[in-house]
Amino acid sequence: MSEIVQAISMILTLAGITSVRMFTPVFLYMVLLRYGGQIGFLASGVERLQTISPEWMSNDVLFVIFGILAVLEIIANWNEDLREFIAGSEFEKCAKVILAALVSFGFLSMEGQGEPILQSLSGPQEAAILPLAVLGALACGALTAFFLRLRNVVVEGVRALDPGNDLHLQTLLAGAEESLAIFLLMLLLVLPSLALVLTLLIAALGKAGQFAMAQLEKKNCHPCASCGKAVPCVAELCPECETRQEQVAEVGMFGLPRKTFLVPGNAEQLHRQHQKLRMLHRCPHCATPLRRDEANCHQCHSQVWPDEETSKEFLHTLDQRAIAVALVGLLLNGIPIIGFPCFFIVFSALVMAPLRAFLNPIHGCFGKMVFTFLKILLALVAVLFASVIPFGGLLLYIPYGLYYLHCRNAFQSGLRKTSASSISP
Repeated sequence: MSEIVQAISMILTLAGITSVRMFTPVFLYMVLLRYGGQIGFLASGVERLQTISPEWMSNDVLFVIFGILAVLEIIANWNEDLREFIAGSEFEKCAKVILAALVSFGFLSMEGQGEPILQSLSGPQEAAILPLAVLGALACGALTAFFLRLRNVVVEGVRALDPGNDLHLQTLLAGAEESLAIFLLMLLLVLPSLALVLTLLIAALGKAGQFAMAQLEKKNCHPCASCGKAVPCVAELCPECETRQEQVAEVGMFGLPRKTFLVPGNAEQLHRQHQKLRMLHRCPHCATPLRRDEANCHQCHSQVWPDEETSKEFLHTLDQRAIAVALVGLLLNGIPIIGFPCFFIVFSALVMAPLRAFLNPIHGCFGKMVFTFLKILLALVAVLFASVIPFGGLLLYIPYGLYYLHCRNAFQSGLRKTSASSISP
């Protein structure tokens, strides 16, 4: 394979990998450089990359540092509450772009342990390698920023469908990203040209997804008569100028508009619309997706919970849902394989997802950790003592009830603190 294709494959694939994960691929690469030669099908690829890898990748201190950062990155990306602070932040964007540029510069420049990739492009003049390496590093950084924008569109779409990760859609996406980063890295070692093709294919699919999301958003919005900005069809107010809209569509599944519209002046119907939007963790007035632990909408500045009765009605609806889902779950408990998974999916989607979305991330993270521990513990008890404990499968329902009560109390506590801070001078 020519050095030109090798350099292009490395730049594009590194940009694609880094846009998904930052420290984990670099650490895995360092591990492969140290121990990958002992793996048969990777031996030739590792031997080739050992001659062009930057010297700092063999440093023991950096090996330990990147190992720690990789572990922290994996923990952060598999916990939705921690991931919310990182995903889409300016720190993530800048760090990924800079790291991709530095790693690609190390591969393309004279900092390698052998003959650099760009030797054949620049000829015997070593002075010409540095400008080409800088150009390649800048290209890798720009491509990383481009891939990162495409990736964030997918992440935001999944987060909109499952804000609290109660359906574990965000977990599935995190697992898919980990697998993709590792697979592309392995492919870069064995078949660099195929890694290039696959990266371009994934980028094309991401661009198509971005276009589809834009079209869907355009379809579900209409221009404001006052300012011309796009307004969700289910919104009562324009998020930009706060002008009241003449036609408001009823909220359907996933917040999509139905074909029916609210009757103008019908206060009861409008109140139900507001509660449905709150259940979807959206502003009840402008339908903007709310941030975690937000008392006022960051877009139209309206109060999410204008009075205590509104929050009580919200919790009452969730209580009724929890009781109904629990009863159905008990009835389905006798059906092997199907019963408990059905309860888990419905309970997570209809009860926990609306509630967890309004919790402070600290409460959400701590509660989820305790809930997971109890769930695993009681599952082990139910399996180990199945012959002793009658109806041991019912033990699996206990953590869900405790978790709901914890989140419910945390929600009420958060509202009381918000009310107290708004009253105090």
